[in-house]
Amino acid sequence: MKLTHDLPSSEGVRNGLKRAKRLVEARFTPIKRFPVVTNYVHADGSRTYDENYAPAWFPEKGMPYSSVRRHESYIGLNVSFETFYSALTNPDSVVYERPITGTGQNVHNHYGIVCSCFVSEVLEFPYRTPCIRIPDLPGVHEISSDPLENLRLLDIVLNVKVHVAIITGIERDEDGIVRYITVSESVLPNCRVTRFSREEFQGYWLDRGFRIFRYDFADRISYTPDPFCPIEEDGPLPEVKINRTLMTDYGNKANYRLGEEILVSVFEPGFDRLSQEGPDGSLECFPVQDGHCVLRPEKPGFYRVRALSEGKVSDPVEFCVTNLLFTTDKTSYAAGEKIRLSYRNSAGDPVIAWQFNRCTNDRGCGGWHLADPVSEGDLELLCPNVEEPVVLYLLARNAYGVYSSERVLVKEG
Repeated sequence: MKLTHDLPSSEGVRNGLKRAKRLVEARFTPIKRFPVVTNYVHADGSRTYDENYAPAWFPEKGMPYSSVRRHESYIGLNVSFETFYSALTNPDSVVYERPITGTGQNVHNHYGIVCSCFVSEVLEFPYRTPCIRIPDLPGVHEISSDPLENLRLLDIVLNVKVHVAIITGIERDEDGIVRYITVSESVLPNCRVTRFSREEFQGYWLDRGFRIFRYDFADRISYTPDPFCPIEEDGPLPEVKINRTLMTDYGNKANYRLGEEILVSVFEPGFDRLSQEGPDGSLECFPVQDGHCVLRPEKPGFYRVRALSEGKVSDPVEFCVTNLLFTTDKTSYAAGEKIRLSYRNSAGDPVIAWQFNRCTNDRGCGGWHLADPVSEGDLELLCPNVEEPVVLYLLARNAYGVYSSERVLVKEG
């Protein structure tokens, strides 16, 4: 039987397929034990999550899964590929030394990706959109999966209460009958791609309550090759350079909130101090002790740090200090009560989304993208109708990725 692969209908669809491919084919090698989360399913369908460790120096394939809503540190959206891969080279970085523990949930590593993050990245949604809200996005609508010949590349495979994945390959026979469907997704412990026969696709997806949705704006998806996470279609790319002399604990070109300490590790002997260049061009020097230095920047903006010794200056590492602020008209709200807030981002970066999370488990209980992203303005939101305490935070985007404000308690439970 001769099979023919469906071809992308536009450059945008081709770009979305490349976005998915680099997430499922990404290779990375931890240099220390690497925190991962795994799970097993009980007879009643419930799940138990285990905090485990992948071994050092064993190459992994597929971006790692970790539901990092506590820190909003999702790879690809909040954290660039450069930041993640440079953090992997630093034995003192957050990927090894700051796991998220004791939650009993689908999270362990400080950096990671989840199913909704995967699909949001592939389809270039404004920001990570949880499964339950994907049908509400402009341009997203359900299509019939009967017959399977209706399917197209980049169609969304969604159960709003369970999981979301995306179709990245369709193979048809000489009569146009769909024989195989390839699905890409983020699952524990790594992103993966799987080729299903039509019977397998029916049994594994459709018979488990998944429905098919289509995104009308897939033709608009953009793509920029990244030398830190290349795929074959990218062609020749610039050589990757990671600073082996010094590194910050979040990785190169990461965002820190104002007030956070920044641990700089110096790996090359002989360097005894750091030079920190501030956003205004000012220079400060700090001593290196036992190969480390803790920085406490007092102003928001972009910084550059170099290691110094007598007659020698290292290449720089870079980071940004953010200070996204908002105020509310009250200090506490009842469920369903209107919240009026004003926000201002001194950096001028646009605020792109808002999010409510439950304090008990960090799970979201409301949030959406801003239709008109600006750096300052006013919002009216409804306090979530839940019993437990709730925090609210805003999200903005700069050159290094999406970053969050401090979390403000708006409902005490």
